[in-house]
Amino acid sequence: MPLLNQGLIYTNENCIGCNRCIYGCPVLGANVSKIEGGKNRIHVDDEKCIHCGKCLEMCKHHAREYRDDTSRFLEDLLHGKKISLLVSPVFLNNYPEKSRQVLGYLQSIGVENIYDESFGGDITTWAYLKYFNENPVEGMISEPCPSIVNCIVKYKKELLDKLIPIQSPMMCMAIYAQKYLKDQNAFAYIGACISKKDEIVDEENKDCISYNITINKLMQAIKDIPVEAFDARIHEEAIGLGVIYPTSGGLKENMVHFMGYECMIRQIEGVENVYDYLNLYADRVEENKQLPLLVDALNCKQGCLFGTGTKARVERNEDVLFHMHNTKQKCLMGYDDGDNPYSKVISRKERQIRIYRRFEQLNLDDFIRKFQKDFQLKGEDINYNEDAIFNSIYKFKEEDRVIDCHSCGYDSCKEMVHAIACGYNFKRNCVHYVKDENLRLYLTDTLSGIPNTNAFMKKCSEIISEGIGAKYFAIFFNIRNMKNYNRKYGSKTGDIILADYSRIVSKIADEDEIVARWGGDNFVALFKKTHMQHVLSNLENIEVKVCRADGEENCKISYRAAIYELTGEEKIAGQVMGQVTTTYSTIKQSKNHIIFFTENLGKKILHNTMVEEMLEPALRAQEFVVYYQPKVCMEDNNMVGAEALVRWVHNGKIIPPMDFIPICENNGFVQQIDFYVLERVCRDIHEWITKGINMVKISFNFSKQHFVEKNVAERINAIAEKWKIPKEYLEVEFTETAYIEEFDNLVETIEKLREYEISSSIDDFGTGYSSLSLLQNVRFNTLKLDKSFLNKQARNERNRTVIANIIQMAKELNMDIVAEGIETSEEFKYLKMLSCDVAQGYLFDKPLPKEQFEERLMNKHYNDELTMNLTDIKTTI
Repeated sequence: MPLLNQGLIYTNENCIGCNRCIYGCPVLGANVSKIEGGKNRIHVDDEKCIHCGKCLEMCKHHAREYRDDTSRFLEDLLHGKKISLLVSPVFLNNYPEKSRQVLGYLQSIGVENIYDESFGGDITTWAYLKYFNENPVEGMISEPCPSIVNCIVKYKKELLDKLIPIQSPMMCMAIYAQKYLKDQNAFAYIGACISKKDEIVDEENKDCISYNITINKLMQAIKDIPVEAFDARIHEEAIGLGVIYPTSGGLKENMVHFMGYECMIRQIEGVENVYDYLNLYADRVEENKQLPLLVDALNCKQGCLFGTGTKARVERNEDVLFHMHNTKQKCLMGYDDGDNPYSKVISRKERQIRIYRRFEQLNLDDFIRKFQKDFQLKGEDINYNEDAIFNSIYKFKEEDRVIDCHSCGYDSCKEMVHAIACGYNFKRNCVHYVKDENLRLYLTDTLSGIPNTNAFMKKCSEIISEGIGAKYFAIFFNIRNMKNYNRKYGSKTGDIILADYSRIVSKIADEDEIVARWGGDNFVALFKKTHMQHVLSNLENIEVKVCRADGEENCKISYRAAIYELTGEEKIAGQVMGQVTTTYSTIKQSKNHIIFFTENLGKKILHNTMVEEMLEPALRAQEFVVYYQPKVCMEDNNMVGAEALVRWVHNGKIIPPMDFIPICENNGFVQQIDFYVLERVCRDIHEWITKGINMVKISFNFSKQHFVEKNVAERINAIAEKWKIPKEYLEVEFTETAYIEEFDNLVETIEKLREYEISSSIDDFGTGYSSLSLLQNVRFNTLKLDKSFLNKQARNERNRTVIANIIQMAKELNMDIVAEGIETSEEFKYLKMLSCDVAQGYLFDKPLPKEQFEERLMNKHYNDELTMNLTDIKTTI
């Protein structure tokens, strides 16, 4: 890999990787994209760069800069080094007044001699004329522009012999000053071009000039220095049309002035044109076609006047052009003194005689230039599979491979592929690849690599729009007990199981079907109705191999599924997704592991949907109210606590909890209701304490939906703190069957509640399969015995033994025992006999509204005869 950003032009920290520099650059590979800190930045490979400076013009983020020798030049001057200056006519023209002041200042700090490069231009013209007279050739290319020379040396070696071997005006002036004027100082050049540095350090020229000073950097360096009091002494030499060399077509005008318009001299300039022209020119050379006598080729669109090393504000100044035009006119209209070769009133033959006479003391060999013909770029011979790279950026079809949108910065998709192969760029810089990749990622599950829900919705939309929906059925299914696999094998292995299962089930689908991962261990799919039995049969028999330390183990995966058969009347994919997922939401109420959508089920789903839509407005309207059901000490029949239960009062009627609580559990709304109830409980406790009523502990239920987060205990405590109530009056009830999947969060929450001095209880104990595990690992304060233990059919000696041992075990764990669902005195006596502590049920009170419960708080004792009454109480609410 080449060293990047080490040459004349480099990228600074402002780069955002917009590719404008690539787009403007005439050289493939001079700009190299790199990811740094997660962001794309484009660096310069100096070996490939021809220093045309187009990237500085293209960049809108001030991210490209260049290096020159200005700082070193000024430092050496101040240290007493003897230096002479060559000054481009661009500097004198663009700053007609200030340039002489700046030059005068430089003389004041040590510059010994100043030479106008225009005289070197006159020498160049003389050398061109002499060369053509002595070498009657055609098809030569001018060489004053170093970027043009760089391009030919590096990339167009077949044109090296076409470069006219005459030094540029800068080098001609330096050679003349050193050899003919005997100036032995070091030389510095003030000009408008970044790439002049390449000409200066060329092996053939390296002893002539030591510094390349760009006008832009020089003016920045001395901007705070008052130079108005200075004036320069410039070496006096006759100046002719050499002054216009920096202008567009300046060399051409010099040649035409002496050789006439009958000579074909081609003028071409600008990065956008000149390098493409060189390609065409090389073709003409190869095809032996007619060529112009000379090509005046310049990198910059308007010549060096607005070169790469000039200031942007000068570039917009039209006065610069007028000033140069006036200078040229003065030269051409000059007085004919019998020696001036630039007078317009003499013949071209006379002009040539006079310019030869003017420079007759010069030796042409001193001004001949040789070009580096053995330069070799590194890593240019790269073999790569173009087709493979096209495919890797999702350009499979021919029309995709000729989009040529230029967003990557290259002229064609083919150039981008070459850049990728050579390491100049990477796939992500192709917007169409990013678009296709984003679409692929949008449609692909990251864990398993199979389609995701977005892909399912896309496929569903397609079959609906094609009018073939009635041929399909949708199925929503999941892995049963996936959490158990995670517990048994660990979450990492669990992910492997899930990914392997995903890939296996995806293979069930034909080309016009789809299986997608919906998230977690849930899947949704579209299959042809004719394949239904095949699909269900395949889902029944899936095994995944699990690698363990002691070998492989086959893991058979069971599933639960909901099926919706499309009717063809569906308008959007959301209808299908809604029907099948909502159908699945009812599967817990089904004894089967597969449930089909039916009209009756649809009506139930519609009802549930209507209830869902009513929940949020009902909460805002405070239609949810809190009822309290007392808990009674079995020893003395005194109320020792109560459970807060939510009721929904809508239009004066109570909606039974079973009509809305399961819906809230499914859609997550239960979280809002739970905290709503807690807020009301804390407010009521605060009110009763303020009234001087002796309080009892109030328990309230919390759903497992809260345990996707870890700050449940903090939120509960914050509400208690808000109402400034003693924590001893609060107890959170957790349903034993609900928390298997969130076990770790449950343990952490119970411990935090203990720190806040808030009690916790395990509700419905005995209805799940992990009762003993919960008691072993979670430090609850209270155990609530499920009312199923009071079933008359179950009330036998075995039942008595189980309950007695549960109660004994709980007491040894310092837990209180509450029996819920007590409706008869017979049940009361049965539990009391087994040493249960507290009873809750209709035998004492049904759930009471706040006002009635307040009265019960003030009279906590229940009639002792109540527990002797054998009449069943069947009151319901």
